[in-house]
Amino acid sequence: MKKYEPICYLNGKFVRKSEAKISLWDLGLLRGYGVFDFIVTYKGGKPFLLNKHLKRLINSANLIGLTIPWKLQDLEKKVIATVAKNKNNKEKVVRIVITGGETKDGISIGRKPTLAILVQARHFYPDSIYKKGIKVITYEHNREVPQAKSLNYTQAVKAVSVAKKNKASEAIYVYKKLNKVYEGTQSSLFLVRKKEIVTPDGETLPGITRELILSICKKLYPTSMREVTIKELLNADELFISASNKEIQPVVKVDNKVIGKGVPGEVTKKIMAEFRKFVNSGRW
Repeated sequence: MKKYEPICYLNGKFVRKSEAKISLWDLGLLRGYGVFDFIVTYKGGKPFLLNKHLKRLINSANLIGLTIPWKLQDLEKKVIATVAKNKNNKEKVVRIVITGGETKDGISIGRKPTLAILVQARHFYPDSIYKKGIKVITYEHNREVPQAKSLNYTQAVKAVSVAKKNKASEAIYVYKKLNKVYEGTQSSLFLVRKKEIVTPDGETLPGITRELILSICKKLYPTSMREVTIKELLNADELFISASNKEIQPVVKVDNKVIGKGVPGEVTKKIMAEFRKFVNSGRW
């Protein structure tokens, strides 16, 4: 039986993954200049919070000075059409990538941006992660233009490699000189202290899943977005991270410091349950 090959959208055409090609002079390849967004599906292939993700994608392009010719509705139609081309009832992940296009001199933005929409099968994390929690490490860094989801993931790739060597699932960006905590390489961060929930604000990506979780938290607990210190991180009663594919993952260890009782806390479990209710409701 022939293995299924995903269908991608690339610059106006639907092509098989093996046939998708961009110019070696694409500014995304040469200089890492571009933006992307990442979406998961539920309910047999329905993109989750698609409108919000596309608004962030357009904002990311604006923040790095990349002019794009597509309106939100245009991008929405292209994403839905690409997902539909990948016919099956399995859940998927969708990655939308926009680069500066083909450059003539290796540094200038091209005449037309490159637009790619990639679809592949969704990877689900094992239940043990949600029941037992994960370890994260701290990593000295913060992203350039942090509120834009850009293609510049050099430090993120390095940080994840360091995390794996330390048997950790994620790396949390910190800046020791300023005593500040930011976010994960691929996730937002939440702290719980005396049943109050805090997420770092300011120089962080406006996470779509984070926004949803904040709306859930505010209905149940005192909740705020503000600067967070490294001491607060290490002395939290509970911690959890969030991201589209990760959903909500409890954190029970930071570096060598055990958080709380070393197991997912009651507040975290409550938020996880409310998140699942929202997803299952389909009212999104």
